[in-house]
Amino acid sequence: MKAILKALAIFVAGAFAVTHLTMRARAHDRITTKVSWDRDVSPIFQARCAGCHASGGRSTIPLTTYKEARPWAASIKEEVLTRRMPKWNAARGYGDFANDPSLSPFEIALVAAWVDGGAPESGDKGKAATAPVNTPTASDHRPFAPPVHTATRTLTVPCGDHRAAGRLLAISPRLEKGGSVGVAALLPDGRQEIIAWIRNYDPEYPTTYWLRSQLVLSGGSRLRVEGSGRCAVEVTFGR
Repeated sequence: MKAILKALAIFVAGAFAVTHLTMRARAHDRITTKVSWDRDVSPIFQARCAGCHASGGRSTIPLTTYKEARPWAASIKEEVLTRRMPKWNAARGYGDFANDPSLSPFEIALVAAWVDGGAPESGDKGKAATAPVNTPTASDHRPFAPPVHTATRTLTVPCGDHRAAGRLLAISPRLEKGGSVGVAALLPDGRQEIIAWIRNYDPEYPTTYWLRSQLVLSGGSRLRVEGSGRCAVEVTFGR
């Protein structure tokens, strides 16, 4: 029994030593990049991530400050490189949405460079912070604000084909967990406009998908809604 307790004590002490050394190594990461949290990464996070990763937001992991984000740097890099975050269930190439929070390839490269370079908080101390050539400024990362319309009407459309007319502004799926739905407009001239394909729906993250450009449905148009399981889509029209 004493031998077992001694072995356990040695194991715990070793684990503590490894953890301590790891924490010290992280605290003294060598900075090898000019990409910084304050200038480059924070504006992206405020626009793309703060909607969920803020105090009181949907996620339990806030990422609004450097102190909050730094311990998660490696995980953040993996999530953005694999495009698992920011969370967005509309398939790319099917519709175009004004509130798509997906990072551009350049933004993904910035985040990766920040992490690989030691995840610094700010640029060189004592020197004026100047943005690199072709680097977006904070104004390029404005959080999305839903457009203001003086008059709208909202309809709930179940799966199937339905007559529809007006200026289509947005759609909001109403699906079972894990469900998917495709929405298209069938126009009187025979054309078909793909509006959206929403996959892996999560009722805990309801999203309204705002079309980047309104779609005008003239008389005789139809909305085709095809989904898995029980499905419906809430559609918003401008009057």
